[in-house]
Amino acid sequence: MSSATFNNVFRRIWNSPTGPKTVHFWAPTLKWGLVFAGASDMKRPVERVSGAQNLSLLSTAVIWTRWSFVIKPKNMLLASVNFFLGITAGWQIGRIVKYRLSCGDSPGQVLNYVVNGEEKVVKESDLKAVAAA
Repeated sequence: MSSATFNNVFRRIWNSPTGPKTVHFWAPTLKWGLVFAGASDMKRPVERVSGAQNLSLLSTAVIWTRWSFVIKPKNMLLASVNFFLGITAGWQIGRIVKYRLSCGDSPGQVLNYVVNGEEKVVKESDLKAVAAA
C-alpha cells in the first residue's frame, strides 16, 4: 500500500460522520468495556451472576443494534458492540436458566429468579433485632 493510498484511507476514516472526531465513534468504543466485562463473567460461578443485569443488557443491546441501522449515518461500530453485548448477556442468561433448571426450578421459578434474583428469607429474630435498634 502506497503512502498516498494510506493517507487517503486515514483521512476518509478521520473525517467520517462516525469517525474518531465524533461521539458516534467514542461511545461505542468505550461500550466495548461492557462486552469484555460480560465475557470475563464467564469464569464467575453462575449463582453470582445477576439475571436482572444481564436481562437489561440484552434488552438495550437488541434496541440499540436495531437503532444503529435506522439512524443516519448508519453506525456499524455501534451495531457491532451492541450485537456482541447481546451475545454475552444472552449467554449469561442461558447459563442462569440451565443452572436453575438443573436445581429443579420450574420455568416460572426460573423466570422469577432471572427478573427478581434470589428471594430473601427474613427471620423473625432479624426483625426483632432491627426493631430493638
